[in-house]
Amino acid sequence: TPTGGPVRDERSEHAISYGLPRVHTLAMTEVGRSMVEMLGVLAIMGIVGMVGVRMYTSAMNKHRANELIYEAQKRATMVAMQITAGQENLSITNFTNPTGYTFGVEKNPNNANQFNITMTGVDSKVCEHMKTAVGPATPIRVISNTCDMLTFNNDLSTTAYASDYSLDKDACTSNGFKSCANGDNGAGRKCIQSGADCCVGIEYNEQCETCNSLNGVLSNITLEGNSCTHTRQDNTMTTGICKSGTCVDADVTEGATCTSNADCGGTGSGYYCLITYSADANLNSSLDGTLNTTETVCYRNLKGTCAVVSGQTRQTASKWSTLIKAGFPSTLIQGPKLNWWSANNWCLAQGKHLLDISEIECYRQGHSLINSGGTWAYCCKKGQTCGQSNWVWSGTTIADAEKVAKFSDKIVALRKAYSPSYFWTASSYANNSSNSCYAFLISTGGGYADHAGYRYRTEAVLCK
Repeated sequence: TPTGGPVRDERSEHAISYGLPRVHTLAMTEVGRSMVEMLGVLAIMGIVGMVGVRMYTSAMNKHRANELIYEAQKRATMVAMQITAGQENLSITNFTNPTGYTFGVEKNPNNANQFNITMTGVDSKVCEHMKTAVGPATPIRVISNTCDMLTFNNDLSTTAYASDYSLDKDACTSNGFKSCANGDNGAGRKCIQSGADCCVGIEYNEQCETCNSLNGVLSNITLEGNSCTHTRQDNTMTTGICKSGTCVDADVTEGATCTSNADCGGTGSGYYCLITYSADANLNSSLDGTLNTTETVCYRNLKGTCAVVSGQTRQTASKWSTLIKAGFPSTLIQGPKLNWWSANNWCLAQGKHLLDISEIECYRQGHSLINSGGTWAYCCKKGQTCGQSNWVWSGTTIADAEKVAKFSDKIVALRKAYSPSYFWTASSYANNSSNSCYAFLISTGGGYADHAGYRYRTEAVLCK
């Protein structure tokens, strides 16, 4: 209708046509957005917001990666100057560590022409950005999978060495080098000069084991039962026998009944007393099948058989580096899964002993050191409070560096080296009796000193 004219009321006219009274209504025009449209706008805003947050987070991770690389390169420049000057003990103590990160330096165990700048606290997302800084024309020759180690040439040159490609078989061979499947101490891949022997640098018993020069793979099959020269506990030499890659004392009978290592030739015989357990024969009858934390005479009549000391797990150079940086001795060895008594004997037979729980440096909520006779707790770093929500990993890679940094360096190193595992300690749980029902276990899967260590459980061995 024209502006200002009458508004036609169709509903009223329709009503009249049927003989109904006229209905008076006001014509109203709807304005604004429908509910569906509003929800659509909100959804788009949410998506844009999430994308923005992700872009910001990615940008911040890239920024942190650049800062860490800059910090590493500053320290590398100082170290290169020290090497040029003939300094043996490399040091970067003049630098202040950025908040949340700890830097270190070491000579590269795989190449005398290189050194490593180490760091702790690198988040996995930041690590992804850091790895883009490595290339054929960069002074950073290698960044480890977890970004806890950056490798530089001693002169900071871009010269390529075979060891630069140890983590990548294809890159190793395409650059004219040779890839050894087990060349890294018989435990991991290693890249070496073309034509070189993959067995160089691998520690093994040459009397009772063979090493394949093409790939570094060890075997004891062909030498099983051969004669070998054996050194007894008193350092006298005698003729021994090769068994499972070990030269054992020929005067000891494998499978003989024993109650201790002394029945199996003692330390250095190549045998240990492998204890067998059954509740009927070995659990103290007064317990009526119920183990507790107060009992000091929990087990009885423990016996076993003489078994060959074997099953030691080999460590790659990077694992050794991780463990030693955390304060573990270079004499540390990992053994097979055994019950507590057998684990203890396995260590003693080699002149070593199980680790004490105090050596893992676990502090209950950052205050009191966990010692033998103590009880369950997370392995917090001294002065830090930690818990289950802080132990954030993806396999052996730290997923949240800031949270994991609250834990003992020792248990962090064990997780990096061995994945989620349980390890026996020499320490009794809840009381100090060596015949208590429980012994402390280290849980690298949970980040704590465990209370569920029934001594008859079979778990992995660590001894030094």
